[in-house]
Amino acid sequence: MVPDDTNPHGNVHGGTILKLVEQAGNIVAMRHCNKEKEGKNPVITVLARVDHVDFLQPMYVGEISQLQAAVTYTSPRSMEVTVDVWAENVRTGTRRHTNTATLWYVAVPTGGECKASTKLNPVSVPLLKGLSVEEQKRGQERYERQKRERLALNEKRRPSVELSYYPHPDLERGTVLASQSTLANIVLPSDCTNNYVMGGTLMKMMDNTVVICAIRHCRAYVLTACIDAINFLEPVRNGEVMFFTAWPTFTSNRSIEVEVTCEAEGRRGRSQRIASAYFTCVVIEDQAVPIVPLKLQTEDERQRFEEGKKRYIARKGEKNT
Repeated sequence: MVPDDTNPHGNVHGGTILKLVEQAGNIVAMRHCNKEKEGKNPVITVLARVDHVDFLQPMYVGEISQLQAAVTYTSPRSMEVTVDVWAENVRTGTRRHTNTATLWYVAVPTGGECKASTKLNPVSVPLLKGLSVEEQKRGQERYERQKRERLALNEKRRPSVELSYYPHPDLERGTVLASQSTLANIVLPSDCTNNYVMGGTLMKMMDNTVVICAIRHCRAYVLTACIDAINFLEPVRNGEVMFFTAWPTFTSNRSIEVEVTCEAEGRRGRSQRIASAYFTCVVIEDQAVPIVPLKLQTEDERQRFEEGKKRYIARKGEKNT
């Protein structure tokens, strides 16, 4: 890893790691789908969901990042891929486990013109061979769980909070509006494969927006600690404009949860929701700055806070088990 990969504190940027994770996952997913085709009717793989990403330890400049990705389960039209990230210090010979992630991919045919009206139509994927009965059962359970969560998200999808693009300097510190952040980015060919934005590029921009929001609230440098599920609802195409919006939803003594959404706008001005997620950030330890409690001003903010508190308690429970 080189200085261009770092955040202001000198650690490797979380968004950089997210991009690497998605690239590794995409490679093994595409290999799995095309290994028996012998060049006939190849497919490309598209990121459909990120189940979770855990940031276990920071990575530093000069370390070598090693990513190990594997397809761990297949349904008729999707694949589960797990990715582990390791940091190796070649001078000392030490190797640290820094990240773990679970992603879901679908396969779509290659070719054809990429139009705004083009819908992605997933095709069947090869069955993953060699799983035991127990592994197949656990994989099916994970598949059914993420499917239920995606359907529930579609049913209860709420609009973003009403935000202004430029927080007013006189807003009271600790409120949602004082910390809300927005970014806009036009999609360039370098962001795409087959004219569609790579999932890792989108996740990196989401992470950038989240970190800005968290820094505004905490007034200290922060690190991404974990990411709840990200569901990718629609593809983003070359030439479209992506809008990222982030706002704090919950604070504890040592962490802040930030909700982030991504919307894309085509040349005709039509905007649609692309993805949303909850990121959890922590203040860098050597700054020892207490996190300001979130000041809630509306009923919607109170409801989001209570939902965030439930997720916080659930994450702590998973960590302790």
